[in-house]
Amino acid sequence: MTNNDLESDFVTAIIQGAVAERQRRSDEHAALRASDAYVASIRQIDRYILDYGLGINMIEMMASRNPPFFDQLISLRIKPHFVQSMIAAAHMIKEGLHDPARREMRFLVEASVKALWLDQGSPPLRQDADRDATVPPRTVAEKVAALDGLGRERFDEVVGSLRFGMLDETAGKQYRQTAKSLYGTLSTTTHVSSRNVERDFANFEKGKHFAFETIADINAIARLLRQVLDLALASHFEAFDHGLVGDLFEPHFAPDWSFLKMPLIAAVDRHFDYKHERRVRRGEVG
Repeated sequence: MTNNDLESDFVTAIIQGAVAERQRRSDEHAALRASDAYVASIRQIDRYILDYGLGINMIEMMASRNPPFFDQLISLRIKPHFVQSMIAAAHMIKEGLHDPARREMRFLVEASVKALWLDQGSPPLRQDADRDATVPPRTVAEKVAALDGLGRERFDEVVGSLRFGMLDETAGKQYRQTAKSLYGTLSTTTHVSSRNVERDFANFEKGKHFAFETIADINAIARLLRQVLDLALASHFEAFDHGLVGDLFEPHFAPDWSFLKMPLIAAVDRHFDYKHERRVRRGEVG
């Protein structure tokens, strides 16, 4: 046997070993994905997406009572962008592509916050405070044209300028903190960085690769997704007619709706404790 034959056998053995190891891990992961615990974690993702869809669809239904809303509120008109982003995120999570899912979540955070800012009448940003007063964009077409002026570097200013009608002072502060925190965290997967590359190298050394996610990985990104959707829904509700939002919360969102116990949506819900139906249930009125 020649040296070339020995080298060829050695290389073949390495390749066969790698293929066998890959198959072993694939079989293990397939068994994990079929387990009740894994399936339950994925179902939680689906539930969050469906419950987010319920919230945003109910807003659109209420808006249909007054068609001019659709000419005025960009939050209504870019609903397809919100929905597509979250459907894509859910699909990516199921396929083990968590960083692309985080990029979709970042889009939802940015888009919902900026749409709220525009629908609030574009409160002055810090850099604009000394400028002559200008007429803010009123129609959807004008608001679309204004989007390009809200660059990524101005996100914190946009968040800081928001004023809330349903979130009280404490909840408003929490909204701002959450928006900035989520945006910062999710932005780390949008652009290549030493932090992410070093993390991936470290995971590779541990034998951990994408698409081989654990149940703990699924649960962690599910918690992140729920936070993002809590912020997005609070933004959508604040951007809409608050009286009509109250008509939604009382009869349409059941106690097991995924977001009623989340910080921001719970704060929106508390805003309507004055409603007669709730006061009757509490025994405050007959």
